Amino acid sequence: MSFEFFLESVSDPTELASSADYHEISDLSPEELGLFSEAWFPIPIERRRAIAAAMVELAEDNPDLDFTAIFKMCLKSDDEPLLEIVMDGLWEYEDRSVIPALNEVLRSQKSARTRASAANALGRFPLLVQEGRLLPKDGEAVHDNLMQVLEDEEEPMEVRRRCLEAVAPFNTLEINQHITLAYESLDPDYRASAIFAMGRTGEVNWLSLLIQELQNEDPSIRFETANACGELGEEDAVPHLILLLEDDDSEVQLAGIGALGKIGGPLARKVLMACAKNGDANIEEAALFELETLDILEDPLGFDELN
Repeated sequence: MSFEFFLESVSDPTELASSADYHEISDLSPEELGLFSEAWFPIPIERRRAIAAAMVELAEDNPDLDFTAIFKMCLKSDDEPLLEIVMDGLWEYEDRSVIPALNEVLRSQKSARTRASAANALGRFPLLVQEGRLLPKDGEAVHDNLMQVLEDEEEPMEVRRRCLEAVAPFNTLEINQHITLAYESLDPDYRASAIFAMGRTGEVNWLSLLIQELQNEDPSIRFETANACGELGEEDAVPHLILLLEDDDSEVQLAGIGALGKIGGPLARKVLMACAKNGDANIEEAALFELETLDILEDPLGFDELN
């Protein structure tokens, strides 16, 4: 199917594009995006949502597909379900051009769910600030908008906790105070967000508390804690994460394997190699993936294979 035929199929509600057809609208030029928008906006919103959701799913499975031009165009939509879909699609997008639109959705009167999705999408940019890959003024805009919503107790908890998670990499004293308050909260979701945020701060002082939470009776907390330990990357957590490999909850087991892969080191690698021969297909697959990732990180140019 050509680009022109795809546009025709978009306009025809009886036409169903195949996965291969979506390659025609990947990495659109400005001129192609203009033609696409002419076909896009007149079609029923339900069909637009379905097409956008298909693009998000396909892009997750195939990194060569790039629908960001379309997703960015859709950030101007008033339809909240469509907004949530495209913000999900922009989760790993690192270009500063989307920051104003995401901040606008976050500070809007839209539903808590939609605004929480905007906070999630903004969560990529504080990491870029820490890596020195974002202009200071953009980092300030992201920080200030997230903090203003986080500090407003009149805001819905769903939005505030996503703002806490997103803003955590800035790792200021003020942010760490908010993490402590959330951790001490009686709201289980807010506590889970606090643990998630601890990992994103990169602050090693949270490690002792996280190690304690690896034994929490709630599997969802153990899951979040394992991921947070992985984000911190401290080898002191490895012996405690190993215990999760015998956890009653399979998702917690997989989170433990993922954390070991992120942390790395001789002991983590040894345990992952044992997991790769575990006998459980899911455990083996996860362990092999982490081992392959470690190999790439430790020898990105493949020199070891030449020796």
